[in-house]
Formats: sequence, C-alpha cells, structure tokens
Amino acid sequence: MSQTPAWEGYRRFTVTRKVPESATVTSFYLVPEDGSELGSYRPGQHIGIKLDVPGQFIPVMRSYTLSDSPAERGHYRLSIKREPAPTDDPGQSPGVSSNFMHDHVAEGSTVELSAPGGDFVLRPEGKGPVVLLSGGVGCTPMISMLAAINDVGAARDVWFIHGVKNGVEHAFGDFVRSLATERPNIHAHIRYSQPGADDVLGRDFDSTGHVDMDLLRQLLPGPTPQFYLCGATPFMTSLYQGLTEWGVDPFQINYEFFGQASDLTGKAGLDDGESHQVTFRRSGVTVKWTPAVGSLLELAETHGISPDFVCRAGNCHTCVQHVVEGAFSYLHEAIIPPMDDSDVLICSAKPDSDLVLDF
Repeated sequence: MSQTPAWEGYRRFTVTRKVPESATVTSFYLVPEDGSELGSYRPGQHIGIKLDVPGQFIPVMRSYTLSDSPAERGHYRLSIKREPAPTDDPGQSPGVSSNFMHDHVAEGSTVELSAPGGDFVLRPEGKGPVVLLSGGVGCTPMISMLAAINDVGAARDVWFIHGVKNGVEHAFGDFVRSLATERPNIHAHIRYSQPGADDVLGRDFDSTGHVDMDLLRQLLPGPTPQFYLCGATPFMTSLYQGLTEWGVDPFQINYEFFGQASDLTGKAGLDDGESHQVTFRRSGVTVKWTPAVGSLLELAETHGISPDFVCRAGNCHTCVQHVVEGAFSYLHEAIIPPMDDSDVLICSAKPDSDLVLDF
C-alpha cells in the first residue's frame, strides 16, 4: 500500500554532488534548498522531477528511482542514464531530461522534486530469500534495496543478478562486489553481453551473455525466493514468463518498468498487423501506431511530444489525457483508471481504433 506523500506538489532541491558512476550513468545528490528535513522513503521508490528545459514549451516532468538506502538521511540520490537517440532510428531526438541533467545540471543547481512514492518496494528486514534481477539502469532500485538490506544487518540470503553491456556502462560494480565480499549472505553475479577489451572475467564480470533462465537455474537454490525485476520490457517479459514456467508463484514476482509499461504474461495477444492513426490534436501531429511502438506515451515521445508523466505505471495519473474520439485499452491490468471514462492514462494504453487525443 502506498504511503502518504511526504509533501504535496514540488519542493526545490539543491544538487550538492554530481558523481559519474559509469560512462553513461551519473548520480546526483540532492538536499532541500530551504534546509528542511527530507521526506522518508522505502527502498525501490521513485520521485518525480520537474525541469525547465530550454526549447520546451512546458516543464519536462520525469520519474527517477532513488538509488540510495533510506538510511542515508542527509540527501536523496538519483542515478540517471544518459539516453541517446535510438540506435535503430538516429534521426529521433535523444532523451530530453536525461541529457539536460547530464549536460546542464551541476553542483549548486536547483531542481524541483515531488515526494517519494511507488509500490515497488522491499522490506529489508524480511526473513526470506530474495533475488534482485536487473538489466542496465534498471539496477537503481536494486541498489537501493541491496544497500538497505546491508544497513539493517539482515541475514536473509540475497542474490543480486545484473546484466549490462560492458564495463563502460556498468554502474555500481565496486559497491556490489564489496558487499558480496563482506557479507556471506549476499551473492552477486554480473553478466556482460558484450565485454570490452579492458573487461576482466572474474574481476569486472562473472559470465558473458544475457541474464536468462539457464543462468538463474545455475545460481539459485530453486523457485521459492521472492523476486524483484527491473529493466527493459523484453528483459522482464522473458524472465517473468521463465520464472512462472519454473514454478515461481506470480505473487512472489515484483516488477517495475523502465520504459513503457506492458503485459509480461504473454497473454496480451496483439495482432502483428494491427495499426491505427493517432492524432495529438493540440500538438498538430498525426502518426501511425503499431504494437512495436508500445504505449501512447511512447508514441508521443517518439514524435517529439513531451507530455507530463511521473510513475509510468498507470498509478499517479500525471499522464492522464482526454480522448476526443476513438477507442483504447490498457497494456496491463495494474492501473488505477481515471474517474472519467473519456480520459486515458497514456503511459499504459494503446489505441484500439483511430484515436484523437486532446493534447
């Protein structure tokens, strides 16, 4: 159950430290500008950030996971990956907020934050075994969870299993390995999909390839632990389906999307040939949607439109938009629907016909 927000709206925070974690991920340490106390949070939760980005007509709002243990009471830490233009479509724009944070937000800069929230959380003092599975920058909530387990001195067995391209993009490697060395109940396995010439097996990573069920069967004692997943949708879909086929109770699998929210069960049944025209009326943009695009939010972002959102999971209602004409449905069931049936949560919805949206 979600906690009561520590504050309403947005508060101004000052960046006190800016620390590169890899060639693509940078951490920002933030404290309240007015010197007041931080709001509490649980490991795995996120905060919303509002940025005034030159060239954007309205403030850019994004959601980032808090990447530190809640025991670190003096600051919040956000660890943000620089998002380039898609490799398969270099003509598209790179990530607006992530590139602005990397290039223009420095120590001493101020940003506006909403209160921590979200239900993708772990009780670090729990007793049962837990598996933290992540891909790429999806490691950030897992780092918070792992650090929290260490801070409370929990004796529960923990497997931290992470997949990333190579050492250039690998963040928090030294931190994870140090905990695994110091704590016999913490087990770490890092898998690189494309190790670089300077990456050393056994020092920087433990195996080559993608995190898959064959690896999990080798590392884990069985399908009984509690599982946490975070990463790109294909990564999570593959593991979710593999875990349930292995015998893991779906109620023991917790997940959060980095990117579009989707259905992980493989039961969505979208037709390969499905396509619809979507019009963003006030933006003056009409474009084709296909299942490969994902959500309506993803479609908007792909075509240079930056609507507001925070949770990207259909819970916070920041992304709600009015449907002028057409039908839609949701990509997954874990949403809180808007009160008005003619409104849609674009972060979690797809069109079922040609669709006109009022933004």
